Amino acid sequence: MTILAGRNIQMAIKSIKSTKMRSFLTMVGIIIGVASVITTVSLGEGVRRQVAGNLQIGGKNMLSVRPGKLINRAADGHITSVNYGAAFGSDTLTDQDLESISKLETVETATPLSTISGLMTSREGRQFEGTVIGTNGDFAALSGQKIAYGSFFDESQSTNIAVIGKTVAEQLFQENVPIGQALIIRDHEFIVGGVFDGFTANALSNGTDLNRAVFIPYTEARSVSGNAANIYQILIKPSGSATTAHTEVTKTLAANHGGQEDFAVLTQNETLQVAGRTLTSLTSFISGIAAISLIVGGIGIMNIMFVSVTERTREIGVRKSIGATNRQIYMQFLTEATVLSIMGGLIGVLLAMLANFLLAVFTNMRPVATLPIVGLAVVVSSTIGIIFGTAPAIKAARKDPIESLRYE
Repeated sequence: MTILAGRNIQMAIKSIKSTKMRSFLTMVGIIIGVASVITTVSLGEGVRRQVAGNLQIGGKNMLSVRPGKLINRAADGHITSVNYGAAFGSDTLTDQDLESISKLETVETATPLSTISGLMTSREGRQFEGTVIGTNGDFAALSGQKIAYGSFFDESQSTNIAVIGKTVAEQLFQENVPIGQALIIRDHEFIVGGVFDGFTANALSNGTDLNRAVFIPYTEARSVSGNAANIYQILIKPSGSATTAHTEVTKTLAANHGGQEDFAVLTQNETLQVAGRTLTSLTSFISGIAAISLIVGGIGIMNIMFVSVTERTREIGVRKSIGATNRQIYMQFLTEATVLSIMGGLIGVLLAMLANFLLAVFTNMRPVATLPIVGLAVVVSSTIGIIFGTAPAIKAARKDPIESLRYE
């Protein structure tokens, strides 16, 4: 059996080599499908690990408050489901909520994160469209993000200090260290006091590229926006037990909201869980779309194998006339289809590795290709070959040897 399998593989490789271009074009669908799925899953895994790493920086006890009914809990408090669209467009956190939380004895600090849209202008007249985030002086420590140049602001010293993302420095000021330069947001002038190191994926970003953001004191954000700045998250550092703080914050916000729980208070692990579920759903959706290429590739393999069976009818007749059985003919063509699919899968893996490398070099993304994902991709590609190669192999096995020998 092993010898026969080895011979079938040799014959399959010989056949593929004899029609190199056609074989390659046949594998294109498998190559694209495998490469797309691995790259997508790698990006999702990389983001998940980056988010997990960032969440540990602010301290394991840190809590976060999100607007909208983001999650549903069971009676024991465990998260049962995530309402992915709940926070989008929700504006349920207010200044009163922030003030009430700050007054709790179980809370050491409460750090708001609010956003306003703004066109930033330099004194030279250059403009940059980004995001303005209002927060307080505790943000840098809680986020764990390094300040590459300068320092983060302290509201007790000055309120017109801004800390900018790396992209803002490069595009608005066209330099890496624009410390001391001025930028104008809605007729309010701010002096650049610091530049953040490059941000990667972060659970605090709310889907925003923080490299394109300007951070200003929360009081100034309210002034700039005419008290219309939307709070999209409140970070809480408990003074003692995180569990006690979680309970007190939840009760306080429920009282402020008339008993409605149109908000979510999350621990670090729950924040990671929500982010993980969101990423998994998004990755699965995109991977599902990319996997269509695998089906298309499988159909391509089936079509080419049907053509190959027709072209090699006389070869089938010769083999049967010297004693080859239907099963041997079947295994010959099925092996060829499987080898085509596996080769396409392996090329797709190499292409995905190259894509991951280029993404890591030229972007802030850090894709992570795990061995199980790569192995699964190869297994799926070989399965595609077996499934779509079966029909042509059966057709070849059923050919009448006499009629096959007469075929011209």
